[in-house]
Amino acid sequence: MRGILLINVGTPASTDPGDVKEFITAMLSDPLLTGKPEWYSKFLAKNIIAPSSGSRVSEKYKLIWHNEEAPVSPLVYHMRKLAQKLEEQKGVPVEIAMRYGKPDIGSAFRELERKCPLLHEVVVFPLYPHYAQSTTQTSKDMIGDIFYKHPHSFRLKFIEPYYNHPAFIQALTTHAKPYLEDIDKIIFTYHSLPLAQVEAGWEKGKEYDYLYQLKETNRLFCEKLDIDPHDSFLFYSSQRGKNWLNPFLDTDISDLPKLGWKKVAVIAPGFPTDNMETLYDIDIEARKLFMEAGGEKFTFIPALNSNDLWVEAIWKILERS
Repeated sequence: MRGILLINVGTPASTDPGDVKEFITAMLSDPLLTGKPEWYSKFLAKNIIAPSSGSRVSEKYKLIWHNEEAPVSPLVYHMRKLAQKLEEQKGVPVEIAMRYGKPDIGSAFRELERKCPLLHEVVVFPLYPHYAQSTTQTSKDMIGDIFYKHPHSFRLKFIEPYYNHPAFIQALTTHAKPYLEDIDKIIFTYHSLPLAQVEAGWEKGKEYDYLYQLKETNRLFCEKLDIDPHDSFLFYSSQRGKNWLNPFLDTDISDLPKLGWKKVAVIAPGFPTDNMETLYDIDIEARKLFMEAGGEKFTFIPALNSNDLWVEAIWKILERS
C-alpha cells in the first residue's frame, strides 16, 4: 500500500508574536535557505531578524489567518482539505508536513503507519513545482535525516519538479482562465532567490535551474491559453537583498499604470497553496501599490489549493512517477 506525504515549507503555529519569531528563527537558521554558514544563519535569525521582525510579521499574519472553521494558517487549512480530498477520492492514506514547524515530518510518518500498517511506500509530493535548494533540497535532506534515524516498514519516493507536467499546466490554466477577462496584462510572480543560488542551479542543469523552470511554466501557460508572451510580466517577491532575482513585486508593480497598463491579473504558479506570499504580498500589498499608482483593476488569481482539478493533477503526476 502506498501513502502520500504532502510537504510544504512551513507556517507559524499561531499569529502570536512568539510563535512567529520561533518560525522565523527555524526557517532562517537553515543554510540551504540563506546561503550562509549554519552558525552565522542561526545567530542572525535568532538574535537579529526574528526579534526585529516578529511583531511586524505577526500583524501581517493576522490579516490572512483562516478562522472560518478553526484558527489555523491558510497554508495548513488548504493542505488539510487537499489531503482529505486525495484520501477520499483516491483511497490512499495522505498526511501533510512542514519543513519548518508543525505538523512535523516525523509525526506524519507515524500517522501514515497508523492508518496503514501494511504501508510499503511513501511518496513525497512537494507543494513547490520548481526546484530550489531553499525548498526542494532542504525538504529532501530533512526528510532523509528523519527517515534514516529510525527503522520503517516503507521506502521513500520523491516526486521531482513538475513545472512542465501537462496535468499541472492543465490545472493551472483551467483554474486561471475565468480570471483573465478584461485585463491589459497578466503578471506572473515567483519567490525571489539569491542570484548566487540561481547561478549554482543553472550550472548543474535544467533539473536544478529555477529560472529556466519558472519561465517554462510561464511559456506553457501562455501557449495553452493563447496569450501573447508580450502581454505578460514576470516579478519576484520576498527578496531579502539587492542581489536577488528582480524586478521586485513590492516596488516595481507601481510602474505599470504609468506605462498604460491599468488592468492586471496576478498569478503565482510557484505556490499551489495560498500563504503569506500570495494572500498578503500579492492580494494586499501589491494590490495597494498598484491601485494607488493609478491602476484601475487588480485581479488576484488564488492558488490551486484543494481544487478538484489540482487533486486530479496530483494523481496524474503520481501515476506517471
